[in-house]
Amino acid sequence: MLCQIVRSEGSTPGKPGWKLLARPDGSAFGNLGGGAFEAMVTADALGKLAQAVPVSEVKRYYFTEEAVAFKGEPTGMVCGGMAEVFLEVMAAPPVLVICGGGPVGQALARAGALGGFELLVADDRAEFRDPALFPAGTRLAAVTREYEEPFLAGVVHRDLYLAVVTRCWETDTAALASVLRNEPPRLCYLGLMGSRRKIARVRAEVAARGGELDRHVLHAPIGLPIGGDSPGEIAIAILAEIIATRYERETEGREDAAAQLDDVGRVERKNA
Repeated sequence: MLCQIVRSEGSTPGKPGWKLLARPDGSAFGNLGGGAFEAMVTADALGKLAQAVPVSEVKRYYFTEEAVAFKGEPTGMVCGGMAEVFLEVMAAPPVLVICGGGPVGQALARAGALGGFELLVADDRAEFRDPALFPAGTRLAAVTREYEEPFLAGVVHRDLYLAVVTRCWETDTAALASVLRNEPPRLCYLGLMGSRRKIARVRAEVAARGGELDRHVLHAPIGLPIGGDSPGEIAIAILAEIIATRYERETEGREDAAAQLDDVGRVERKNA
């Protein structure tokens, strides 16, 4: 979250243009003037980053011990001025994680690149981790057949859209169990390719390993039912479902934020 003072009045510790960058891990870089004001802005930014779909906003802070006409947040300071801070979401692109670098995984990677996703492909076979098979910039993770390596480590705190399209039910099971062990906090989509009989077998095996699939929506069979069974057609169906899921989540986040703003507005009008 980039926090920038965009307007100030009266005596304030920071001036317009001063910036602070808050990261989800709690770290912050920059300067808004220090003191309770900077700590409060940082806390507000981290609170927004913890939301399912963070939304940018301009927030007003008063350097007083009490709020002014219920229009802003008091800092407890006594400078007497006011500052407006733009809390701007600096969102990295979502990551499309593809377990399985075979023909469907390759086609899905090409489709995902067109959809604006960063790409991470994991496979236990070296020949299916050849950079020439995937769009430029694709991260390629080497794993064993049991997917024991922490292949999500570099992206675990990002918005993840994960498709399991490996070559057999055993590697499907291993990939799913590995993902569940890592418990990525922003797993937005989880899909599994295969027949209903295969999916039931994988579910049972994952449960036997202690994986809790019931905590997630598992899109299985994966993809929208648009017909077609070539790798390219399957990839288009999968990406269509992923995109639909992505924007459904963002719409829900905006609606939640709008409802919160309406509630705040009603309180302010009541107290005015």
